[in-house]
Amino acid sequence: MKNTQVFFVLLIVAILSACSEPATHYKFWNTSKFQLDSTVLRDNDEIKLIYTSGSPDNNEDLSYYVQVVAISQKSGDTFNILTPLDNGFSKEDGDKVYNFISENNIIYKLMQRDVQHIPHSGDLGDISKIKSKRIDRVVRDPKFDEIADNKYLTVIGMVGTSNPPPGN
Repeated sequence: MKNTQVFFVLLIVAILSACSEPATHYKFWNTSKFQLDSTVLRDNDEIKLIYTSGSPDNNEDLSYYVQVVAISQKSGDTFNILTPLDNGFSKEDGDKVYNFISENNIIYKLMQRDVQHIPHSGDLGDISKIKSKRIDRVVRDPKFDEIADNKYLTVIGMVGTSNPPPGN
């Protein structure tokens, strides 16, 4: 148990270090390196973060995924999550519980839609027809390859929070 705690502390330090580095040190892997399996996490599953690759910029054109390593609070298993967003996680975020947002979730689909093409009326059209953009690169920080270069199953989605309505 103590070894696990030390491991998590080191990983949280890695998250902090990755977030404070200049953008020029990032490299990329192809998504084919990862064992993609859309069934390993379900929409809204609770997770805790242990690593994020960070990113060299804000990825407005959705040209790469950010790698997040997380632990399912339900199963205790560790997974990679490939997300087009860099949430700017920090050391303090390692103790928080987040929710996995599936690539089939409406929030994920809307996030990928070009905001400039959403009508001012708010009519989003048939959201069920929105297809997620396929991205073939994953950003990495070579200084943390010992964490990031792993054999964990991988799912595409986002990390967020799900707040219950007031009074629940």
